Amino acid sequence: MGEENDRETSPPSVPGDATTRVGQRSEPSAARICSTCGHAPVTPDAPCERCGATENQDARTLTVDGRYQVEGVVGHGGMGVVYLAKDTGLSRLVALKMVAPRWLDDDSVVGSFQREAKALASIRNQYVVQVHAFGMHEGSYFFAMEYVRGRTLRQIITEHRDHGDTIPPVRTLTILLRIAEGIDAVHATGLVHRDVKPSNVVIEEDTGRPVLVDFGLAVPSTDPAAALAIGTPQYMAPEQGLPGASVTARTDVYSLGIAAFEMLSGQLPFQSKDQAQLMRQHARKQPPALSSIRRELLPFDKVVARALAKDPEERFPTCTAFAEVLASAGERLINSTLPTLPPPAGDSAPLPSFPGSPGVPRSLDLPEASRNRPFYVLVVDDSPVFRRFTLKATQLAFFRHKKSLRIVVEGAGSGQEAIARAAAMPPDMVLLDYDMPGLDGVDTLARLRALPGGGGARVVVLSGRVKSQDRWRFAVLGVNDFVAKPIDFRQLVDRIEGIAKRHEETGRLQPA
Repeated sequence: MGEENDRETSPPSVPGDATTRVGQRSEPSAARICSTCGHAPVTPDAPCERCGATENQDARTLTVDGRYQVEGVVGHGGMGVVYLAKDTGLSRLVALKMVAPRWLDDDSVVGSFQREAKALASIRNQYVVQVHAFGMHEGSYFFAMEYVRGRTLRQIITEHRDHGDTIPPVRTLTILLRIAEGIDAVHATGLVHRDVKPSNVVIEEDTGRPVLVDFGLAVPSTDPAAALAIGTPQYMAPEQGLPGASVTARTDVYSLGIAAFEMLSGQLPFQSKDQAQLMRQHARKQPPALSSIRRELLPFDKVVARALAKDPEERFPTCTAFAEVLASAGERLINSTLPTLPPPAGDSAPLPSFPGSPGVPRSLDLPEASRNRPFYVLVVDDSPVFRRFTLKATQLAFFRHKKSLRIVVEGAGSGQEAIARAAAMPPDMVLLDYDMPGLDGVDTLARLRALPGGGGARVVVLSGRVKSQDRWRFAVLGVNDFVAKPIDFRQLVDRIEGIAKRHEETGRLQPA
């Protein structure tokens, strides 16, 4: 299905699609204040919603609640605007969500907005967007939330499909495990999200952290309005909209199951441009087996089929239970794709199991003791010459940190060796070659990101084979730094030092 059908069947939440665009990499458009009536916000290409003025608009900086300096508009929805703003008190960027004036007299819209803010404020999980503050500004409600820079999972799936490809299974399962943890944190507060879908998941730039956003449709499962036919038809469970039906955590399990089906196969199980027909298919038609689309997906057939059961009681009780069983089913498939390369001399570390297997932790959080470890840089390149070249450049780039920070720089000659080293000590930075025998850069990083602590690594891809048109492969892994080979030694030092400086400014590089 195309993006044009990925929308709600009833008036959108506040502000609908705007939140899903918070994380996209695009330059925010200017935000302005109407100089005729003083109302904010207005945008350059639209009349003031309060007085209708179209030409007399002052470009003064918009400041909300005395502390949020608006830098631009990053998203529009049917009922509001999302801004990129700077919290001047804490010197951090936030996403600022505001209700459009024409909806302020609509109690249902205001109630939905307040409910979304309260829902997010009650959840503490690294895979759920965080709310920092809620209030009113010039008669309009707002809330400030974590700004997640990155791309939506919807964009990433579409880009893979346009290139005739799908997201690597190991990366798909990692994302599902972590988003499942976030959804279960939502359920722990008594809420049902009701709109779990790829466009409501942002993959954070630099870390690859998947983050669940847009809680405009979230309601307590006990709310009579919870069973209303509202959501996105491609991902709606059969019970959504049925008279007298209960909407529970298992409703979100179904939606996550649809997302899993799409991520693994590259297509949706039910497809129709007619929304009513689409909802009937969810209610009555059995989804195709994943293996009927791609034979190698056979291990996932029964697991996804259970998540998509018509009867909620036949589904998994929680999203995490579903994602863990799915990861276990996929472990044999994932390990079967590992090349049979001999381990490097002297390296006896076994290749770690995929997270989701019994006894393997999923969280990115590491034990307190590990936070005092050195800043660890891992250089991964199958060429001994270029690996030594990069190791020396990295050591020189970090030389000025030597007195204040313990730096460890190591090399790995293959993807397998890199994963084994990362399992022993998660790297803070990875300088990664793309074109390697066995596991290439994408496969290596997908497995590294699946490890506990693997989401914290900032990654730079160094390769003469990754052209601009190929960089889309790395978006799902949060990579945005690329260095083309060949490169002058001094240039490489300067480039690595610039990346290190950026991390220092964001608090990533801290004295041990």
